[in-house]
Amino acid sequence: MFQFDKNIENSNSGVKMGFLIMSRVSSANPYKEEETAEFISVLRNKFGRLDRKELKKLNPIGTYAAYYKKFGYSYPVLAQLESVVQGKKSLDAESALLQVMFISELDSMLLTAGHDLAELQLPLLLKSATGAESYQSISGKEVKTVNGDLMLCDSIGTISSILRGPDYRSRITASTSDVLFSTYAPPGIDESYIKAHLEKLESRIKALSPSATTKLLQVFITSNIPTG
Repeated sequence: MFQFDKNIENSNSGVKMGFLIMSRVSSANPYKEEETAEFISVLRNKFGRLDRKELKKLNPIGTYAAYYKKFGYSYPVLAQLESVVQGKKSLDAESALLQVMFISELDSMLLTAGHDLAELQLPLLLKSATGAESYQSISGKEVKTVNGDLMLCDSIGTISSILRGPDYRSRITASTSDVLFSTYAPPGIDESYIKAHLEKLESRIKALSPSATTKLLQVFITSNIPTG
């Protein structure tokens, strides 16, 4: 189902990838307004008194911020957190699946992407980008990867990268019934923290979509996975 490219061990030792695969999911029942308001209140209590400098000292925010800084970028999930806490951004989304993923991402601050499993051709491979690869981003625009960034590919092509985000081809839509969530974790983020994040995401999906079943919930680490 998943492998690390042989060069990942040398260039990004300690990288982890978390995956959650669920079937019979539904996007028909998003959170009610009072439920999202309650979650925003939790975020404000947890992060609202901290400025950006203080937030970057927290794990895992600091780990991602350091990764993005290497390439001259800032961590987008941190900006989203600040916007939600300050009341500049809502937790509304195109579907319940995307809403739940976004809420879980802000809760853990772990970078997570969602894909329609039916649009993927397994196995998946995590590899280092050369900067020559291109794919259609979730916005519909053609983007090029950044040299040295981590990207996730299926048998067809790139489905996401840390710096450029997920692709359009395998995006979650209203008709998605089998879903794959992937969590990128640069070195320094604990395996148990990633697993707890995926378990919370799983629980939230089952609460909104009782018929959903879990096919895989696992964290892969470079040191104990066969390389491709």
